[in-house]
Amino acid sequence: MTGQNVLIFVIVALIAVVAGIMIAFAPGETVPGEKASPLDAMSALATEVAGQIDGDAMAALKPGDESTPAFAAIHDRLNAFRSQHPDIIYIYTLQRTGNAVEYVVDADYGNAGARAIGGGHQVVDPKTPLFAGFEKPSAEVYSAIYGYAPVKNGGMVCLEPEGPIAQERLEALAVEVAGQIDGDAMAALKPGDEETPAYVAIYDRLNAFRAEHPEIAYAYTMRKAGNTVEYVVDADYGSDDGVAIGDGYTPTAIDGVLLRGFEKPSAEIYSLICGYAPVKSTSGAGVGMVAVEVGNPITEERLKALAVEVAGDIDGTAMAALRPGDENTPAFTAIRDDLNAFRDATPGVVYVYTMRKTGNATEYVVDADYGNGDAPAIGYTYVPTEEDAAFLAGFEGPSAEPGFYVDDWGNETATVLTGYAPIRDAVGTIVGLVGVDMGIVHES
Repeated sequence: MTGQNVLIFVIVALIAVVAGIMIAFAPGETVPGEKASPLDAMSALATEVAGQIDGDAMAALKPGDESTPAFAAIHDRLNAFRSQHPDIIYIYTLQRTGNAVEYVVDADYGNAGARAIGGGHQVVDPKTPLFAGFEKPSAEVYSAIYGYAPVKNGGMVCLEPEGPIAQERLEALAVEVAGQIDGDAMAALKPGDEETPAYVAIYDRLNAFRAEHPEIAYAYTMRKAGNTVEYVVDADYGSDDGVAIGDGYTPTAIDGVLLRGFEKPSAEIYSLICGYAPVKSTSGAGVGMVAVEVGNPITEERLKALAVEVAGDIDGTAMAALRPGDENTPAFTAIRDDLNAFRDATPGVVYVYTMRKTGNATEYVVDADYGNGDAPAIGYTYVPTEEDAAFLAGFEGPSAEPGFYVDDWGNETATVLTGYAPIRDAVGTIVGLVGVDMGIVHES
């Protein structure tokens, strides 16, 4: 995932899902015996740093003030806070004008891809948690899908789909368009070459490819430049969302999949957990907002670990005894409540459910969403196919699907990566499995 696009789209395309993050608090910051909800924890983190910012000084900053002591003081405060909380990837302050927001102090100012005062001006839906952050603490999860493939001698191409798509399909599309790009011509492009025939040829190719594949919303090429990565040709160059040659950013610890795209096809569901809180003047008036973002990796290893975690919380003996029609029993309700508590406490989990084998088929037992919409009841049958190796392996030990995929169920469509782990009864016998889906539920 590109840093510049994170900073743009986290403002205009935040996707709210049930999410959370574990954050350590000092003694006295939570009520004894209670666990702060994950979103509340992110809001609290943003509130903490917001209270350390001089709101009067921030309100007085204007474009061009990046070298002033007032800017430097806030910039240093943000970076010190990030150093104290190493999970933080991005931290910055924003101000609003009407329904638009723009940067004031970016902790990364001075590095590639960071915003100056007044940068990143975007119109925001007033109903979003981000906009609410100007008035009160709030939090949410941003998730997006990216596919990458190397361009021979030139760098790589990045595709961002607009809706549901499987990893295999997205990687194949990235490989396809990468093969249509003149890597030597791309490598020779320098800042200011946006009007040259070489640039226009690649620009036109990206736009033609996007027109041929309407599921692709954004297409652009990138290359390495020392310790940074930079944009080369953006299919949206010339629009408000477009970037010029040489714009870029410094990769962070969560950009491993993106960097892999310079070597081979790769794709990811990229996710950040974002907390917001208002910055106030000495009189108590709101003058802006601080945003804090932490990484929320959606990987096979993490999915397996999460599945093992929730499997250990499930009463396997009680689950094994459940039969169709038992959906209103205390045993069913207890397991469903455990699944929902896990989902509420875990960033990016959209579905969680248990299943068991029955002859040559499998069946659902407890779905966290039972009672809402089209969630399956006890006994709903699923017959595995030859593509279900990871699913079947989950009855024996922790496993995960090898890539994200599109899941259609009822009126919902999601792009998810799934992990599984066996559920055991009181004597250790495997009685089923739990499935944990992380990803994006797409708007219908």
